[in-house]
Amino acid sequence: MQLDNSSFTLPNKRNAVLERLIECHGETCVYPARKIFLTPGQKLQGVYYIITGRTRHYMIGTDGTEKILYTLSDGWFYGETPLSLRESTGLFSQAEVETRVRIIPYQDYEILLDTNKVFREAILESYSKKMLIMRHEIESLAFNSCKDRLKRLFCSTADTSYLLENKWYNLKVHYTQQELSAIIGSSRITISKTIKELCNEDFIRILNRNTQINAAAYNKVME
Repeated sequence: MQLDNSSFTLPNKRNAVLERLIECHGETCVYPARKIFLTPGQKLQGVYYIITGRTRHYMIGTDGTEKILYTLSDGWFYGETPLSLRESTGLFSQAEVETRVRIIPYQDYEILLDTNKVFREAILESYSKKMLIMRHEIESLAFNSCKDRLKRLFCSTADTSYLLENKWYNLKVHYTQQELSAIIGSSRITISKTIKELCNEDFIRILNRNTQINAAAYNKVME
């Protein structure tokens, strides 16, 4: 199982040439945690480059159900699709933690796409990775159970750099049950029941409200 098979994304590798280029265009904005900075129907004035932080991008159904399409972190672009098509965004975009972004105006964006290979390749890579995330999300919803999707999410957020008690990994991101429901695409009641099952199976444990994943179980899923 690949980490990029999840709507959770790891920071992209820093590209000094790209970041120096981006610093010459647009303006930097800082969003506090939980700030919704884009809503459906809103016209984008530029493409967003995440310098630091984490954002989530989601839809809300008529019944109020929320579905997260993906989360983005350092080094990711957002908004290139609606901006290129000159259409309004169809998603809510929210900062999960304090997030600093660079907004590159549409006119600069078009010029950079035409004239700068580094920028063009970075945009294409970002867009392509998000397309893969969407494909894996459709595949997961169509063929995997709620428990399997939840296992995959926990594995994708596991911090494997440090082993606790020779058995457990912390998670890099801690989601509420409501947020897990939105990511997995299942009811909160089902999520709660599934988490209890995973605890009973020793796949995860919850210690001081923090979820940890069993290293052996992680390795088995990742095989």
